[in-house]
Amino acid sequence: MIPALAQLQQVVPLQALLPLVLVYARVQACVLMLPGVGEQAVPVRVRVAVAIALTPMLSGVAQVPDAAAATQITIAVLVAAEVVTGLALGVMVRLIALALDIATTAMAQTASLSQIIGVSNEMAPHPIGNLLHLAGIALLMALGLPAMLTDLLADSLRLRPPGGWPDIQAVFPAIVELVRSSFGLALVIAAPFVLGGFLFQALSGVIARVMPALPISLVAAPAGILLALVALTVMSPVVLRIWADAVLSVPLPVLP
Repeated sequence: MIPALAQLQQVVPLQALLPLVLVYARVQACVLMLPGVGEQAVPVRVRVAVAIALTPMLSGVAQVPDAAAATQITIAVLVAAEVVTGLALGVMVRLIALALDIATTAMAQTASLSQIIGVSNEMAPHPIGNLLHLAGIALLMALGLPAMLTDLLADSLRLRPPGGWPDIQAVFPAIVELVRSSFGLALVIAAPFVLGGFLFQALSGVIARVMPALPISLVAAPAGILLALVALTVMSPVVLRIWADAVLSVPLPVLP
């Protein structure tokens, strides 16, 4: 690997490739964390290909520092700074998208839908969360998420040119605020199912007190699951619309 890089540097100086290298480092780190293109189900080659395809297009808007006297150590430090910046940018978008996974987990636990047999993966340990996660990603892609993410990367390169480390004192409060917004959005989405599950359990308790001889658990459990599935079928479009509007309209802070 090192001899190949040495031969490449003899043909094309590394300083001449510095704009593309720095932009690629930020784009690739951001793509690995973004919803949709950064999912674990997407092959790594596809994610790398997306970053390589975006790099020449975005390198024109980046103001790269002078690389005439840059050494290999300096270039390595600049690349590390761009990786951190890209990860921070991708994490901010991912935090808002995680609201749907948090909400579906609360919905499944409240409505006793998490006991349905499913395969655990990066999304949720139950098929209800997996189904809504894939539906949400498909909805974002249909609404133009790739074009918006490209604009986001271009704006980040304009507002914060490559060559410096992000300010942790400014990034950390912004991430905390996004976590708060994500949990708030998840509570809003899951609120009808949580309240409905509470009322159903309260009504089952009242019936059990009034008619102790009735095996209420044998009747209430199937009825609760059936009502939850019906509510999920009816309210899924509304849940996905609220989540998609929040993800596409949330204002991301500028990394100083």
